[in-house]
Amino acid sequence: MLAVFGSSGASAPGIWGNPLFTFLMVLLGIFIFLKFCGWAKKFQLSGGFKKIIFILTGVGLVVFNVMYSIGNKQLAHSGDVNGALVAFLASMIWVFIFAFALMAETKPE
Repeated sequence: MLAVFGSSGASAPGIWGNPLFTFLMVLLGIFIFLKFCGWAKKFQLSGGFKKIIFILTGVGLVVFNVMYSIGNKQLAHSGDVNGALVAFLASMIWVFIFAFALMAETKPE
């Protein structure tokens, strides 16, 4: 878990520190993401809505980076993982929102 937040120190205990487990989790994540993108192709969104999502993605890029930086500083100073975890989870949720908007067909006007 520490690898997610870029913190240097001891490796995670148990199965979380196993490189094979990490590799399998990455493969599982890629598989789930590809299935999600294939599912999103079946939907149609208006061009205006897609444009709003793309603009919010640009704003979110800055916001999530700031949130992550603040959370990582909390982790380094006090060992509190909550700030970095919230930033990480929020950005991962936004990745799926952005992918949905990107993969969905644009409605003809």
